[in-house]
Amino acid sequence: TSIGGGWLPPKGNHTPTARSPCPPQQKNSVMASKKTILKRAGIGLGVLLLLLLILLPTLVKNYAVRNSKQLLGRQIDIGKLRMNYFTGTVRVYDFKMLEADEQEVFISFDTLVVNTVPYKYISNIKALDQFYLQGLDVHISKKDATFNFDDLVAFHTEADSAEAAPEQEEAFKYLLENLELKQAAFHFYDADVDHTTEIEDFSLFIPSIAWDQQSESDADIEFNLGEQTRVKAVSYVHPGTGDFNSTIEIDNLQLDAFYDYAVEYAAISSLEGAVNATIKLEGNMDTPMETLVSGDLEALRPRMADQNNVTFLSSEKVLCTLGEINYAKSSFIIDDLVFEQPYVKFELDSVSNNLFRIFKYDTEAVDSTDTAAAGEETLYYALNHLEVNQGRMDYTDNLTGQPFDYALSQIEVDTDSILSDSEWVDVFSTMVLNDRGTLKTEIGYNPQDPMFATIDIAIEEFVLSDLNIYSGYYTGHSILTGDMFYFCNTKITGGQLESENHLLIKNVDVENIKGGLFSIPLKLAVWLLKDKNGDIELDIPVRGNMDDPEVDTWALIGTTLKKKIFDTTDNPVKPLARYIGADPEDLKSLAVSYPDTVLTQDQTRQLDLILQLEREKAGLKGEMNF
Repeated sequence: TSIGGGWLPPKGNHTPTARSPCPPQQKNSVMASKKTILKRAGIGLGVLLLLLLILLPTLVKNYAVRNSKQLLGRQIDIGKLRMNYFTGTVRVYDFKMLEADEQEVFISFDTLVVNTVPYKYISNIKALDQFYLQGLDVHISKKDATFNFDDLVAFHTEADSAEAAPEQEEAFKYLLENLELKQAAFHFYDADVDHTTEIEDFSLFIPSIAWDQQSESDADIEFNLGEQTRVKAVSYVHPGTGDFNSTIEIDNLQLDAFYDYAVEYAAISSLEGAVNATIKLEGNMDTPMETLVSGDLEALRPRMADQNNVTFLSSEKVLCTLGEINYAKSSFIIDDLVFEQPYVKFELDSVSNNLFRIFKYDTEAVDSTDTAAAGEETLYYALNHLEVNQGRMDYTDNLTGQPFDYALSQIEVDTDSILSDSEWVDVFSTMVLNDRGTLKTEIGYNPQDPMFATIDIAIEEFVLSDLNIYSGYYTGHSILTGDMFYFCNTKITGGQLESENHLLIKNVDVENIKGGLFSIPLKLAVWLLKDKNGDIELDIPVRGNMDDPEVDTWALIGTTLKKKIFDTTDNPVKPLARYIGADPEDLKSLAVSYPDTVLTQDQTRQLDLILQLEREKAGLKGEMNF
């Protein structure tokens, strides 16, 4: 049908004619094209990912360096950063962190290797298979109370406080293995004293640290300090309670490494010796100041020399067993303290002594009136056993203007239980005086009140000529020969001194050399006091009040002895009568009445005593003036 020149389909049913299907060749071409596109896209994505992985270390390094002030609080620099994605290893080379002024280096290291174990993170275990740090170099400085890392502490403290605390902390575990610090160096500069302390070539290796917050963990540490010192530590920590105990073993620690520290407090030229120690620590991590310390220490051949390189303190060996040191409670308990062949050089002058000068001790700066602050723990100390074997002290003084040298050798000291709360302590000692005489002492005292004490001293075969410098200076006499035996029994009760002193001098002979600080007729007194055996025996009682600050015990003894000498020379009758066993009244005077022409029996007896004294007392000659 045609309408207006157009064609219309015929009415009624009409079935359209189907088109011809796509040929098979064309269909295969389309599928191949899609695969090519996917393949190219995959290759491109892989190349892009590979490129990203290759560039990622550089990107991370550059980002960290550019933003280090915001991330770490200081400017840093990194030489190289390498990552091994298959082993989980990160390597950092030539790291530097600058000081706050960005001029000097604060911390640097050559190489850092961190090898993680990613698959263990699935079990909530933060694991490191290796942590290796080589060439660490740290510079710390201090002026007054300010350190060069205070800004870092403030930065990270502020960052930590800004973080919201989690409502519930999930239990975690650590497994850290093969932790190694190699060829590290630490430099500490104290601007207050313009002194730098350095620790060089510090190495540390920790095989493993296993930390499980729900069970006890242990950490074993072993490292060398320098070439000669070895340190080993075994620790156990219970994270749940915070309780820990640790055993630290130190082998061959060289004391000369602490010389720079010591010279700040002592005027010395050398510090020598080696220390071996086993220290045990027990406490809680929440209260570290309450940690209990115990263990054993051994010092081998410790020695200190003054600035003239003269040894003033030394020992062949010092052994110390620490019972328990509790700093928080001011409690110090030492079970044993043993000195083998100790040596002390002591020099005294009218102002001070060498030990005070060396250790910079100022007696005027010490305030003895200081008392413990309110709430402060009272000091408790205990020395359960003290022993000195084969000790020696070289004593020198210049009190007379001439050096007086004296040696105390073979010193032995033994005592038990010196406790701050003991009611009584006994100390026993013996020694040899100047290679000949002997001294034995037994001293008892109350540690809580030294105004209660007993002192027993026995000196035998003391060579008097050793004291020539003193005798010449004070008395103007030189002691040529003589041995002294001295026995002292002293009691101090409530500050009241009662001392009984028995002096026996054998074969003494003195010479008058004139001069002397005191005009003491020593030669006459010696002659008068000698008995028939040529000995002098004196009993010298001494009394005094120790609470009186003007009372000097030794000055009191000296004054009593001097009085004894003057009493002898001023009243020679008593010692002369004692020489022949007579009554002093029989020698004191011979009374004869004017009308008498014949001596009475008593007068004859008196004259016989005088003649006997003249015969028996060498050097005595009687004359009659009439």
